[in-house]
Amino acid sequence: MQLIIAFAVLGLLLVAGGWLLRPVPPARLRGPRSGTAVVLRPPRGRNAILSVMAIGPTLLVLVVAATAVRREGMGTIGIAIVALAVALGLGVSAYFLLAERRMQVRVDARGVERTDPLRRTGMAWAEVEKIAYNGVSRWFFLTGPGGIRLWVPENMAGIGDFADGALAGVRPAVLAAEPATKEALEQLAAEAREEDAAGGKAPA
Repeated sequence: MQLIIAFAVLGLLLVAGGWLLRPVPPARLRGPRSGTAVVLRPPRGRNAILSVMAIGPTLLVLVVAATAVRREGMGTIGIAIVALAVALGLGVSAYFLLAERRMQVRVDARGVERTDPLRRTGMAWAEVEKIAYNGVSRWFFLTGPGGIRLWVPENMAGIGDFADGALAGVRPAVLAAEPATKEALEQLAAEAREEDAAGGKAPA
């Protein structure tokens, strides 16, 4: 009975999480400014939802392990595997909790920088060797010197500022190599200008 309940809870978490995390346009195409930079952040609560979803499989492992212990016991190897799985689940959950507070992308005239819970990655616009757009997942993917990779989700408030920066700073040959990506950037930039006009202001 415990296993059935655990699987049911896990299924509900996956269904609800999948619906809540579906790709959606950002609430605003312009982001808040910090000095000369624009700070892009993911939708509030998104990483917290991922953190909760990571707990689901961890609880399922604990329920399965507890059931196994009651029925036939568990050896040292089994205990070690369960402990590793639980530690991994808790680690993933903690990562997303940190991401809820720390994850951001900073854009200015010089380049773009992404801050994640465990690292910071940045590159100048002129250093971008490839920029691509995934229309299904709705994120931009940039490759720089030395294999540097950087992701910018489209659902971040301020994605219009990112589009402006990329169109102005990325080398024309790099943009021309990805016409679909250039078109997506141009569309976002145009929508951001429409947002400015509707709000009665021009971007700083």
